[in-house]
Amino acid sequence: MPGSWGLICVGFATLSLLLGVSVANGATDSASGTLQVGAERFALKYAFGVVEQNEMAHGNKEELKVLLSDLPVPDDLRKASDDWLYWADKQARGGTLHGVVLSIDPATGVWSGGQLLTRQGAEFYSESVSSPELSSLRFAPAGPIGDQVAGKLSMTAPMKGAHDETGAWRVEAEFHAAVVRPAAVSGVLSGAPAQNSPQYKAVLAFLDACRKKDRDAIINSVDPQSRESMAELFKSNQAEALNMFASMAAEAAALKLNKVTVRGDSAVIDFGDGKAGSEPKQSLRVVLAKGEWKIAQ
Repeated sequence: MPGSWGLICVGFATLSLLLGVSVANGATDSASGTLQVGAERFALKYAFGVVEQNEMAHGNKEELKVLLSDLPVPDDLRKASDDWLYWADKQARGGTLHGVVLSIDPATGVWSGGQLLTRQGAEFYSESVSSPELSSLRFAPAGPIGDQVAGKLSMTAPMKGAHDETGAWRVEAEFHAAVVRPAAVSGVLSGAPAQNSPQYKAVLAFLDACRKKDRDAIINSVDPQSRESMAELFKSNQAEALNMFASMAAEAAALKLNKVTVRGDSAVIDFGDGKAGSEPKQSLRVVLAKGEWKIAQ
């Protein structure tokens, strides 16, 4: 779950937060409806839509994420990255944001799951049904999903939360949002060019700091936007955090560099068996911050 570098450190796999940067104007993004969680009701007023890559799907399938909430996503976080979700998770834990994330197939318009945002943070939810008609998650798009997405959603029955104290929840709303997409690929590197790239060297610097349990070097190797949550992690339990980072670095050492995919001022470094064309097993994201490549959430 987002909101803590500790959860990112549990395994190398959980650092695979992908995609580049592309900003959209959220001025016309809006929602109208309610989120019922237990005995509490919250008015949903804001919408934010972003395309991600579903790594679990064959062919790295595109997935549309839509956040409906009672607090707007700040302009500097309206990007094709997971920064907005880390922010929303933190706000929800603090009680200042309530909302729900929808995971929608942009090709079919099927809403299959997502995350509920409460005091417990971002809780995943989903349904396993043999056909969309049997799902209690209903979304009726108002036209094709492209640069814009709009429509109505409802649930035929409440869904139980992951925590007993959360209670069953239900959402009914309609919304409109611009769809934020990742920047176009500006380069795909493999072999020696990938190994000598500044993006891969940034990853090596991060992993080396983790291996050495060098707290200051680890913090310096991540982008400025991630340093606050990193500092909070070390403050809560530095010894445990350093051990987790070291364990992650050891796991990474067993993998080989597959390729580096650059999207403007962000890049994804894929690891696997090192063979050209093979599917990546793990990925790390880096961003360009003040002229230097840094690890990003």
